[in-house]
Amino acid sequence: MRLRDEEFPVVVQAYDPSGSKDSFVAEQVVYTQMEIDNFTSRYAGLLIKAREVSDTETTTDPRIGKRRTSRRGSSSAVGWVLLLLVVIIGLVVWGFTTGWIQQHFGIQPPV
Repeated sequence: MRLRDEEFPVVVQAYDPSGSKDSFVAEQVVYTQMEIDNFTSRYAGLLIKAREVSDTETTTDPRIGKRRTSRRGSSSAVGWVLLLLVVIIGLVVWGFTTGWIQQHFGIQPPV
């Protein structure tokens, strides 16, 4: 199936011709000839029909508002980084107060 570039986007539908009626199998909105070729090869042996995309399929419903994006992922990452910094600073302070760092790294305390 070949279409001209000005005919895109179109809806491509696959039907299974069994008996007296065609049963619907799949539908896809395509924007290029390559997408049509992929669709027809995926549903080879089935009846392929193409139709124009209607206006109702391309417009969004004004009653549905935009979804709010959640910022929880970044704030939890900041929390984990702060927790890790506190633990590292606590271990460094503990290591210096017990002398473990000086002993294992060969640091001589000032006289």
